[in-house]
Amino acid sequence: MELWRIVFFLPFVLGALALDTEWWKHATIYQILLRSFQDSDSDGIGDIRGLISRLDYLVEIGIDTVYMMPFYPASGHDHGYDIKNYKEIDPVYGTMEDFKELMREMESRGLSCLTDLVINHTSDEHEWFQKSIKKIPPYTDYYVWVNAKGYDTNNKPIPPNNWFSMFDMRIDGSAWTWNDQRNQFYLHQANVQQPDLNLRNEYVKLEIIDIMTHWLEKGVSGFRVDAPMYFMEDEQLRDNLPLSPGATVFTMFSECERTLNHPDTFKYLHELNVFLQRYDRENAKPIQTFLLGETYGPINNVIKYYGTKKSPAIHLPLNFLLTGLKTYLDARQLNDFLHTWLDAVPEDMPSNWALGNHDQGRTANHLGVEYSAIMLALGTLLPGTCSLYYGEELGMGQNNLVKKEDKYNRLFHRTPMHWDDTTNAGFTTATKPWLPVHPNYWRYNVQSQRNTENSMLNYFKDLMTLRQTLTAMYGDLKFYIVSEWVLAFSRTYQGNSYIIVMNLGTENEPIDWPTEMNNLPATLTVAASSPNSLYRKGFKMETTPAQYSLRPHSVLVLKSDTIIISS
Repeated sequence: MELWRIVFFLPFVLGALALDTEWWKHATIYQILLRSFQDSDSDGIGDIRGLISRLDYLVEIGIDTVYMMPFYPASGHDHGYDIKNYKEIDPVYGTMEDFKELMREMESRGLSCLTDLVINHTSDEHEWFQKSIKKIPPYTDYYVWVNAKGYDTNNKPIPPNNWFSMFDMRIDGSAWTWNDQRNQFYLHQANVQQPDLNLRNEYVKLEIIDIMTHWLEKGVSGFRVDAPMYFMEDEQLRDNLPLSPGATVFTMFSECERTLNHPDTFKYLHELNVFLQRYDRENAKPIQTFLLGETYGPINNVIKYYGTKKSPAIHLPLNFLLTGLKTYLDARQLNDFLHTWLDAVPEDMPSNWALGNHDQGRTANHLGVEYSAIMLALGTLLPGTCSLYYGEELGMGQNNLVKKEDKYNRLFHRTPMHWDDTTNAGFTTATKPWLPVHPNYWRYNVQSQRNTENSMLNYFKDLMTLRQTLTAMYGDLKFYIVSEWVLAFSRTYQGNSYIIVMNLGTENEPIDWPTEMNNLPATLTVAASSPNSLYRKGFKMETTPAQYSLRPHSVLVLKSDTIIISS
């Protein structure tokens, strides 16, 4: 084991090693849009050297893994996901030497790095596509090319089927575009400028292994797999389900059985998993390289991406259950909501919780800043990996005032990080950043929250301190319906317990401990409290006969060293 791993895990290594050694099962993954994190050269765009300058902040708040969104040369049609070259750094972000320095600096701080593996499609400016158009071997079938189904009365080629682009879900938003030079249609499930790779082609598979090897040798610890749901399609090119009479758009998950979650996708992901196992073995890697998957849709589809024990696929298919919560739930509803995931995850598979991302928006906008405290408690203290979008630890919101043209309304939650209350939130010294910061940056920023005891940032840091204990990593989980709007859950390990109590409602609620929590000691200690809580860390809370109340959308984490809560 590398020295930094030993140092990082020293407080609990003896107990933990007996349970498992797969570090990513308990990681906290911090997703960074490099373009919006920190600008180092005053051009208004974040870059690698800017990230290097902020690594100590990530250590300060307890992060151990950074997921960097695409930083490769791109065509500018999909915010970096239209890649022209998989092995280079876009000059706007820096150089390969900058990236190597980033890897060294991260390693010295005990930080791991994930990069985006965007292999469903490339840019139409990629060398592979340009050669594929010309049928230059071996690139001829690097992409999904198909002949016209026929020609209409105007001699216009007819697409082979009714498949549509995920960026244009109208019934006339075809996923097929005609190329006059090759005289065939090519498939693009994203933008027309993003042709789909043919992942059944053995040469393409070798190219992807080469790309992964390239970045592994640069020092990354794994990959976030972009859009795996779209990897494979029906080889017979059969139509998706017919639409209901009068419908004008497709419903993605119910009417795309030919293009989503194809069985061959899981076979291919298993091949990538096997490659990583072999790479780790051949290179005597002391830590396991892992795959994080961008997986959406019904939970019964998402869990398929784990694969099986015999045929593992993605190590962690991301669980976006919490990001999909757009309305307030009472205690029983939230309990049932969380169990839709907890009950579905196979017993021998690790869990995970995603708190926002670049496509899903931010909790502060969906449910309010105060509710962010509830989400942070759920994401960090429920079992499994936590995936966090930059700024969520501040209660940062999205800037709905962004005027920049954005067809898909996703730039609102990609605005710059709030570092302080100076011009442009300390993100850049340029006159204007690439996107305007949120107007409330003067309040929701790192510097002001770091210096305020009961801030969201310091609350998050307290949660992260608890998260790194054996109790939070391996403790048994139990839920309790305290009242209509108060939900609690406990984590218990070797006699130590944390009890997380949340007021989900909009009024003050009393804490009336339910009878099933019959082993509570006379006093519990507040280990973490949300900024809007009445109680601060260290407060001794009597459990009987005294009564306490919780403010709306507030959270308390209580600890005891002498309790095992009975069921």
